[in-house]
Amino acid sequence: MKKGKFIVIEGCEGAGKSKQSVMLKDALIARGFDAVVTREPGGAPLGEKLRELILDPSYAPDAVTELYMYSAARRVHLNESVFPMLESGKIIICDRFVYSTIAYQGYGRGLDVDFIREVNRKTIEPLKVDLALFLDVPPEVGFARKGGADKSDRLERESLEFFGRVYDGFKAMSERGELVRIDACGEKAQTAEKILAAVLGAL
Repeated sequence: MKKGKFIVIEGCEGAGKSKQSVMLKDALIARGFDAVVTREPGGAPLGEKLRELILDPSYAPDAVTELYMYSAARRVHLNESVFPMLESGKIIICDRFVYSTIAYQGYGRGLDVDFIREVNRKTIEPLKVDLALFLDVPPEVGFARKGGADKSDRLERESLEFFGRVYDGFKAMSERGELVRIDACGEKAQTAEKILAAVLGAL
């Protein structure tokens, strides 16, 4: 049995996932918890190398290839980083996880969502997510926040219509209860308070 907790922060580009993950970590540490932040794809040496390939605009893998690249990076991340940290009792805050794969490769790319869920189920075994949050910021608002798309990131070169489908995917998962929705359109401090309250309630 794992001793730590695994918390996921999800959302579209510009939702503030990375900043809020660090703010949450700091708030938990201030309350005496042993908390760390990691990310996907990435979080381990090979995972970071795969991240570079996945996001490199020089390549154009099809949706199935993309899915398996994310899955490979995820399994390495779990084996090399997440599982050992959970065994040591840490609270892990993960910037993106399987829900992003469902939203981007499923709703965005059009892959069969049940197929994606099955691939992910086998990839993450025996991990159980303790809490997954969806920072609800519409894509047009998120891109305005961050000053537009990062053209060095292959995914951010996609159309606003693509990100609209991704956003719909996150909303659908929150409506099914897989993700806890956090209205993240306000000030960072307000969003951080909402996130901390949700996390403390789950610990």
